[in-house]
Amino acid sequence: MRSLHLGLDAPRTGPRQAVLALASAPLDWLDAHRGGFLHADEEVLLTDRLHARRRHGVLIGRYAAKCALAALRPDLDPRSLAIRPGVLEQPVLSGGSIDNLGISLSHAGPVAVAVAFPEACPMGIDLERIRPANVALLTRQTTAAERRNLATRLDAPEAERLTRLWCLKEALSKALRCGLTVPLELLAVGSVEARPPGFGVTFANFAQYQGLSLAAGDLAAALVLPRPPAVTLAVEPAEWESFRQALADAAAREPGE
Repeated sequence: MRSLHLGLDAPRTGPRQAVLALASAPLDWLDAHRGGFLHADEEVLLTDRLHARRRHGVLIGRYAAKCALAALRPDLDPRSLAIRPGVLEQPVLSGGSIDNLGISLSHAGPVAVAVAFPEACPMGIDLERIRPANVALLTRQTTAAERRNLATRLDAPEAERLTRLWCLKEALSKALRCGLTVPLELLAVGSVEARPPGFGVTFANFAQYQGLSLAAGDLAAALVLPRPPAVTLAVEPAEWESFRQALADAAAREPGE
């Protein structure tokens, strides 16, 4: 597990903190240790009818989320916090003394990322495998302007570029709490600029948000949060690089490790 503290300088609400967490673990380990991080209401989700892959996703996603919450609020017992699906399948956090905290999470096989944040500063996160076989599908889910803009600024295989665009769109949809229930063109990526942890973007229709994208191995991730002047994010480049290396290590492991 790797966590990264995010400093949030918000003039309207004062300095805040969020925590980004990355976790990777096999299903048997998660099952053996789930009593240390699951709330009773989350245990109910693990029915006998749940496919092993889905069970793995539920467990690794909540493990990453509880790691993020524990790093942000070490005074709280992760087992006292429940993450339940909302009406749009968004994660809803309850229990304990959480002081209006929010959570966003995503998983790709045995790897998951999560961000715990103050609800005053909405965030969204996404994680995807980079698969060349998905190029045709992802091309249909992006605009020509997006693809052209990113291609001029990122020297990477097409599958990586398209997957990173998709991650940014999905992370934005989570920050907006709409999920992928809106036309994808509304989530279009606008400008692109090089910045830690890989590159940063604005959004064509949501100028109040910024997106950060990183990739390592066959994994791509994106974090979306309000942009300056609403929020200024304070993270040292070396810390971003350490997190990116942890993502590379997770991508290099076999699924059963």
